[in-house]
Parts: sequence; C-alpha cells; structure tokens
Amino acid sequence: MTAKQIIVAGILDTKGDEIKFLAERVKAAGGKPSVLEISVGHEVGWADISLSDVVARVGKKKEDIFALDRNSASDLIAQGAIKLIKEMREAGQVDGIIAYGGSMGASIATRIMQSLPIGFPKVMLTTMASGDVSPYVGTRDICMIYPIAEAGLNKVTRPILNNAAAAVVGMASPPDMEGIEEKPLIGCMMFGVTTPCVLRASSIVEKAGYDVMINHAVGSGGRSMEELIRDGYITGILDITTHEIADEMLGGVLSAGPDRMTAAGEMGIPQVIAPGGLDLINFGPKSTVPATLLKETDQPGRGLYEHNPTVTCVGVSMDEIYEIGEHMARKLNAAKGPSIMCVPMRGWGACDLATPDIELGWAGPGAGPVWAADENNPQWSKRSMRYVQALKAAINPDKDNLEVILVDKHMNDPECAEFLAELLLEMLKGKWTKGNRADHPFVIPF
Repeated sequence: MTAKQIIVAGILDTKGDEIKFLAERVKAAGGKPSVLEISVGHEVGWADISLSDVVARVGKKKEDIFALDRNSASDLIAQGAIKLIKEMREAGQVDGIIAYGGSMGASIATRIMQSLPIGFPKVMLTTMASGDVSPYVGTRDICMIYPIAEAGLNKVTRPILNNAAAAVVGMASPPDMEGIEEKPLIGCMMFGVTTPCVLRASSIVEKAGYDVMINHAVGSGGRSMEELIRDGYITGILDITTHEIADEMLGGVLSAGPDRMTAAGEMGIPQVIAPGGLDLINFGPKSTVPATLLKETDQPGRGLYEHNPTVTCVGVSMDEIYEIGEHMARKLNAAKGPSIMCVPMRGWGACDLATPDIELGWAGPGAGPVWAADENNPQWSKRSMRYVQALKAAINPDKDNLEVILVDKHMNDPECAEFLAELLLEMLKGKWTKGNRADHPFVIPF
C-alpha cells in the first residue's frame, strides 16, 4: 500500500522540535510526512514546504509578512496555505493534515482545515482544546486533541504526539465501506423540545428510502446545515426546529447567524418549515438572563424555564414573535424551490403545551412554562395566532411554490409529525401542488 501523504503544520520558529517529532511519528506510523511552515516571526529554512512557498500564493514574500503585525501576517499565511493545499489536493499529493500549536498556530492551522471538505482527515493538537473550541472547529469535522503542554518533548507529551500521529495516518487509511447503499440525504433540525416530532417524522422519511441527517439546533448545527445544503449534500429539508432564528434576533446564546433558513431557498431544494422551539429564547445559567427579561416573566407566554443549571429559557413575547414571523416570511418569499411553512396552532414544543402530556414532552404540573392561550380559542396558542398574523401581512400570496399551512395540532403530536413528513415526501416525488392538502381533516384555512 502506498504511504499516505500527511501535511504536518506548525509555527516552526517556536515549535520546531515538536513538529519534527510529530513528523517522525507520522513516518513511523506508515505515513509520508511533509512539514508545512506557518511561522509568523522567522522562516526556519528546513521545512518541506517553506513559508516563502506559502505566501507566494498570495503574491507576498516572507519579508512582507514579517513586516506586518502578527494578526495581519496570520491572515495572509492562512490564505496562502489554503490555496497551496487546494493545489496539492487536486494533484493527489495530500491525504490528511495534522498540526500542533498554541492559540496562533491553532488559529492559522484550523482556518486551513476549515477550507477542506468533510471527511478529509484533520487533527489539531492545541492547549486551546480545553476551552471554547468553536472558533477553531467552525462547522468542519476537525479532531481537537488537548496535548497537556504548550511546548516541550518529554514523557508526558511524546506519547500524546505519537498517538495523534498514528490517528491521522489511520484516518487517512480508512477501510472501504462495502455493501452500504448511498441514499438521497434529507436534512432535519432538532432540539430537546421538538424531539418527539423530529424522530417520528424522520423515521417516516427513512422508511420511504432516504437517509436523514438530524442536526442539533444549537447554533453550530444550523450553520452546518446551511453549509451542507450549499455544498450539495442535502436533497430536501425538514426544517422544523427553527428557534436559532429567535436566538439570533433576540440575543439568545444559540444563534446560527443571519443566514439561517436561506440556503434551501437559494438552492431550490424542497423545504418543509415549522416554528419548532420558536417559543423560546435560550441562555446559560439563570444569572446570565438579562434583567429586563426576568422582570417580564409574569407576562403571558414570557415564562422562565430552567432546563438544567447551565441552560435557562425565556418565552418569546407576542410582539417579538410578530417580528420573527415577518423576518421568516421575507426569507420564504425569496425561495426558489417548493416551500411550505407549517404552523401547529396548539403549541411549538415541550414547553408550549396547554396541559401536561409526557408523550409530547411536558410532565407538568400545569401548562408548559411559556404557554399562553388565545382568548378566542383557548386550545390554540396566542403566540401561534400572532405569528400567523405576521405571515399574513408579509408572505407573498402569488408564489405558486410557497404555501402556509395551519395545523390544528401540537408540534409534537404524532399526527403533526406524520403530516410534515408526508408533505416533504410529496415534494420530493414531484406530487405536491399548492393547496392540495386544503381538505385535510386538521388543516385550517390560512
């Protein structure tokens, strides 16, 4: 078997001994290492791929780089390395990448790794792995390893680097996955409050011959899903947990950014959308909830829910949900493919229930903490009614590819889950037309 070609990257003027050792261990594990220099202070002269080679890809010389502040220098080095490794990949000259570094080394190396496709082996050894790794991982499958020490080769660090070297060589030499049928992939978003609905709907779609990828709607999950759609992995989406939009607009901690709920519309793939979990704004411990919101928790639907010591939720107000409805309608109006907004009128998640129901996610006592009944129809959520008002005001009624369907069910009712799955399957089969479900027993005129 031909040895797998592994890039070993690092800031060599400060971590040179560690990178040399890591490269030796890659070779010992059966790989063919190439040391890539990403130094920001001095060029060492012994790397297989010099810093000069790297920055030449962005029209710079090493002297240009060393004259800059470290932040500006790191940006150019990362840009150059991304271009260089892309060239190497296209030429079949690299099968995996491993890097060792502190915060600067990790910042540069993981930007390179984030440019590489899903499934390409990526291993980052850094002491930053013991903290918040979200800036380093982003939305890519980067393996982060905490190497205990910032620098130095000794009886503690050598075994760690040796293991990591073996890991990246092994990742670059995976066994063939024989006998596995690759099916069209359906995206789906889930949060704890929508789990009963998502699991039931996804199982129906799977039985119809599709694979389903369920992303956790915690910000990174939504960003990953948007990228997967744009990269062409996703055939259709059950975007039925959309609370990341509330967190983006209202200051919660699980925002997926302003581009959430845009990729499917731009790519023209079938999408069934629902306001699952959109009754909640998510924060950390109770002490992190803004005081202005805590003062409003006696208002209808604004209730406080402490999920655990590190997660606290506050209900979305009636005015806020109207703004969110307008915002989502504008995104739907831009959709190029078949799109349905399905609104369950009896609540949107486990915290949004009129009465306790363990099967739907709320054991009680009493109504869910953010439930607020509509004055005219107490079985319906006041929040749902306000949201529908916003959709009526903002949605484009003339688009044949776009429909709003109101459902006289709770989000987690089995019948609602089945209905959502059926809608997407109709779209995927090319059998859906606007209004073809108007006579369904629990569909309400919009």
